[in-house]
Amino acid sequence: MKQYFRRLRSSAFARFALSYVLILAIVLACMFAYIFFYVEREVKENTLNSHVNRLSRIAYQHEDYLTTILNSAVQMGLSPDIQPFEFDQSPQKAYELLQQMAPYAVTNSFCDQMFLCFAGDDYLYSPSSSLPLEMFLNLVRYEHVSPEELQAMIRAPGAMTLLPAQRVESTLIDGNATDMVTILAPLGASAASSKGTMIFMLGEHVYRTMFADAIEDINNTYIIHNGKVLISSTDLDVPQEVILSNLSAGSAYHSDAITWNGEKWYLLNLPSSTWDLNYVTLLRASAIIQSTRRSMVSATLLVAGIGIVGLLVALLLARRNARPIREIASMLPCKEGVMDEFSSIQTGIRELSARNTDLITRLERSLPMQRHDFVVQFMKGRYQAREDVVAAAAALGMSIDRPYYAIILHGMQTQGDNQPFDLRKPPFDGIPGTAAFGVELMAIKAHLYLVFSDTREAIVRLAEVIHQQSTERYGHAVVALSDVQTDFADAPSAYLEAATAFDNRFVMDDSQLLSYASISTSIEDILPQARRLTDAIDQALSLRDHARLSGRIDDLLNFLRHTNMSAFAFRLIYNDAIDKLLRRHAVTYASGQSVMAYYDIFTLSSCQSIDDLDQLLRRLCASIIDAPVADATALVAEETPSVISQVADYMRVHFADPELSISAIAEAFEMPTARLSLAFKDEMHMSPLEYLTLLRVERSKELLAATEMSIKEIAAEVGYYDASSFIRRFKQMTGATPLQYRRSKEESNDAHADS
Repeated sequence: MKQYFRRLRSSAFARFALSYVLILAIVLACMFAYIFFYVEREVKENTLNSHVNRLSRIAYQHEDYLTTILNSAVQMGLSPDIQPFEFDQSPQKAYELLQQMAPYAVTNSFCDQMFLCFAGDDYLYSPSSSLPLEMFLNLVRYEHVSPEELQAMIRAPGAMTLLPAQRVESTLIDGNATDMVTILAPLGASAASSKGTMIFMLGEHVYRTMFADAIEDINNTYIIHNGKVLISSTDLDVPQEVILSNLSAGSAYHSDAITWNGEKWYLLNLPSSTWDLNYVTLLRASAIIQSTRRSMVSATLLVAGIGIVGLLVALLLARRNARPIREIASMLPCKEGVMDEFSSIQTGIRELSARNTDLITRLERSLPMQRHDFVVQFMKGRYQAREDVVAAAAALGMSIDRPYYAIILHGMQTQGDNQPFDLRKPPFDGIPGTAAFGVELMAIKAHLYLVFSDTREAIVRLAEVIHQQSTERYGHAVVALSDVQTDFADAPSAYLEAATAFDNRFVMDDSQLLSYASISTSIEDILPQARRLTDAIDQALSLRDHARLSGRIDDLLNFLRHTNMSAFAFRLIYNDAIDKLLRRHAVTYASGQSVMAYYDIFTLSSCQSIDDLDQLLRRLCASIIDAPVADATALVAEETPSVISQVADYMRVHFADPELSISAIAEAFEMPTARLSLAFKDEMHMSPLEYLTLLRVERSKELLAATEMSIKEIAAEVGYYDASSFIRRFKQMTGATPLQYRRSKEESNDAHADS
């Protein structure tokens, strides 16, 4: 038996199995500890948080209603069209008042009734009728408010007054007794400047809808105002006096545990920050305890199941891992009498290591490997003094004691020969005063050359030759050059500069040498220009003009291609452009929700080159411009759809007339200037003046590109009296002066002719 246990202890299977079972036991113990110490708290907090979120939603919706009511009273009180009058003296004004109240009735559609009473007048007015105040007091009977008290509140409302929910009998509503919440507000900005009183009556069904929620817990919900219950929804038989007496004061959310009728309850209170309101929920503590126990039982069963499965997996893994241990132990030489399989492997490895010591020593002394290690250590800044670096290199036969050095990264090819260039052979050795040493960086798929030289020009020349030779060999080359350095301690910075230029191959013309010095490190100059070009695309989208849209996209892409910028600046520009277009148009067109699919992290992270951006931007603009107009944007256009279209056509024909103005257009179409501007902007997504400027600038672009007319002549041709106004408008729209635009077009045409 003793020998059996000794053999079992030396068995690899027993060791693995014991280790895995021990780890599993520790994990299960931690899980059990978590269940017993934390689940109860987590379940309680989650339950309370769900009810707090529900109270927050109720508070937001209820206070939004109150704000809408108060704003309506203030706006009607400040409106010049709504002035106090007496019905007996001016009955015709009552009809006009009913029409003026109609829009406010739509805004306050959640109210069952809305009445207005001017100070000194004995009549009430609603959007549908008017009746004497005395008749209103006779027809509307409140359960807890006498007619005399209600009349006093109407005559002198003071600040906004909320009457708690109570039975109201009135033939003005539906002829039946209904629970109502009544709100009285001064007609004006304040009680001192009030023209009268507004009465808003909200039915219980409004609050019933507000209290409805997906939470299935049984609870009571209260809205409390000035220490009185304004409205409530109750599932639990707890008197309101208990709630009010245990309600704690405070300006932030808090929960209290109270005891009533021998039972523990949780009282959640969410005070309002703008109104004297409290939103309260009452829960049974026993319900939370039951939820906790159910969660603990479920978690315990889960842990037990995990333990059984884990035990089986541990035994299976132990058996699987022990098999190769036995095989290795049987193949390695070991001393006689060693029964432990692990000891046998350790003994065999030590003997093999001793036999290979000479081979390892020869490999460590290998000159190419030592040079490779020196380049890596130098690039990482491991050497402290220049003398140490020069001495270490000299010991390896490397002459680096030169005033200048830099790092060149040469991208590997996906096909063909991936071997680095031998810089000791032609044509590289024809560059005097240089010494270069290379290593492979598989992580970024590039060859790194550490170049030391007597002159700055020789380093640049060597990089150009590498680029030329790579282009001749593969037909394509990516060669990046850091800034030329003098201090050996700056080697890590030199590598980062070369790597930055190498990463910038996506947005720079890699048909030329990629130099860190040519990268724009600031976006202060290029971002405003890019945003102006994005605005031009936005205007073309608003006009739904495919030809103009394609031209504006070409302008943006040409700007990006001919501006050396960092990859960071490129990502910032295309994120800004796509975000701006989506924000302005995703909600305008019916397909807006599907368009938002273009603005996700996976799509944008795949946009690494200007060609990628070209495809993404054109697909996005096509989705926007070809989408049908949504109903939300057609509301204003339904009023005068043909008139706005005619106005746009009229401006396209007469935009070159210097006398053309918004007032002249409004007079020609017999519309008020303000109404024309609003309707035009709602339909065309730009003001009439912006549209007129756009037409003139687009025509001037054609003249600048196709003719030799002077700037002054073009300004007169497109409708400007003086050239300075034309130049200012042109630069605001395009970001360049007319002369700069003409020169850029000429350079672009020359480049196309040369290619």
